[in-house]
Amino acid sequence: MKEDRKEWHFQSKRLYQRDYGASGAYFVTICTYQRQPCFKIPALEKILKQQWQELPQRFPGINLDCFVIMPDHVHFIVWINARIPSSPTLPQIVGAYKSLSAVAWLRHLKETRSDANGRIWQKGYDDRIIRDKQELERTRRYIQNNTIIG
Repeated sequence: MKEDRKEWHFQSKRLYQRDYGASGAYFVTICTYQRQPCFKIPALEKILKQQWQELPQRFPGINLDCFVIMPDHVHFIVWINARIPSSPTLPQIVGAYKSLSAVAWLRHLKETRSDANGRIWQKGYDDRIIRDKQELERTRRYIQNNTIIG
């Protein structure tokens, strides 16, 4: 007798056949692990800002736009210039930001001998392709109006 199983498949939020390395502006939201308000911690906030500001050194094909740190998530707009050789894709940018900030946070916890939780990021992220100037301005206003930290 065959076992009846439900198959679970991860469903990507990415647009089918969209080139996420294409030139343009992207609005990204990344949440904390279990939506914990850990971004209120000043040392972690400093790390998040520093890693954000250093992304163009790692990826010369990007430009940073608006950025805000909320207690349990970050919002930002990043521009990708695909005409720059070896410009990154959006998943590469977000992955690097999450990884670099997590490593810096773990290093900080080790140096300060803190027992705080080292896991800061939820799996995945949300993004939206910004398609025109009006949407860009609305998104910038949204980010600026949500400023609590940063």
